[in-house]
Amino acid sequence: MTIRRIDLNSMEAQRAWDARVVDAPGGDVHQGSAWLAYRASLGREAIALEIDGEPLGILLNRAPLIGLPKGHAPRGPITPWGATIAQAVAAAGRLQSAAAWLGAECGAVSLDADPWLPAGDATETALRNAGLQKSDEIFPSRHTMVLHASASGASEADLFEGISRSTRQRIALAERAGFAAERITYLTAAHERTVMWAQVQRLLEATAQRKSFALGSSASMIRWWDQLVATERAELLVVRRPIDTMVAFIVILRHGERITTDASGDDPDVRKETPGALALLRWAAIKIAAGERRITDLGGVDIAGHRQIPVEGDPMHGLYAHKASFGAVWTHMAGAHRIVLRPRALRVRSLLGRVRGGR
Repeated sequence: MTIRRIDLNSMEAQRAWDARVVDAPGGDVHQGSAWLAYRASLGREAIALEIDGEPLGILLNRAPLIGLPKGHAPRGPITPWGATIAQAVAAAGRLQSAAAWLGAECGAVSLDADPWLPAGDATETALRNAGLQKSDEIFPSRHTMVLHASASGASEADLFEGISRSTRQRIALAERAGFAAERITYLTAAHERTVMWAQVQRLLEATAQRKSFALGSSASMIRWWDQLVATERAELLVVRRPIDTMVAFIVILRHGERITTDASGDDPDVRKETPGALALLRWAAIKIAAGERRITDLGGVDIAGHRQIPVEGDPMHGLYAHKASFGAVWTHMAGAHRIVLRPRALRVRSLLGRVRGGR
């Protein structure tokens, strides 16, 4: 097994890296140079490796004072959507090699990984044989809601017919109210994107406060999104009123075989008056995916403590029903796994983290 570290300091190196880990089949923006740089700006150490010619981005998190770094391979290594068992075995092997390298070179105590692999006994066996055990989720959701029809060449009319009647009615209601989905892309002037992002930030923070979830640095996240927009790997979809007030937004990511809806928000007061703005934007995302023959990944609806398909009364049932109304199907993914390299050191780090109130 040959491992070498890749220097991503130059624009040329970043472009080459992103072509391999973002644009290639199975690619994900969370393996991209922009994500590694974004997380590095928040205190992580970004490491780009090549393992037997295959790329893998890793983030190191060192505990204050004591070090004891933990590694995290976000959505890596990349594997094509719906990976075969042989591809899952190869991915697990690369993680095992990366963990050994991190232990020897950086003194890492563990490596967390969340490769986008389908769930199943064979996948779990491949991961377990490489020393990976199930662990706490790193991303909010373990599973996702997927619409494959957008990659099949189906017509817009057929895709629309696949949407539930009630959601079609919401879309029509929004259109009758004069709402339209606008696409903010790399062609949009930078100053105009800045104005849009400021409105997104207000809606995002209001949504986080209303729903009582931790948001982190919204400004840093928005800078990352805008970098992706500038390189054609993301778009901002918005609905605005004639007075230029943002009603709703969805950020979509363009990577590998997928268009992924990453974040969304809306004005709850407008939703009461005219429901349908977010439905209109999700429909716009599906049309974009269909135009590019990509799978539409509408994101997960499961959260810690609720990892199964939500049923009525569960916290995320409403969101599940909304995404399912577009024809999206609950898709089981393998979820986060961990290789423990130094068990005693990891326990010490975890204990001190609990004392400090962190991880």
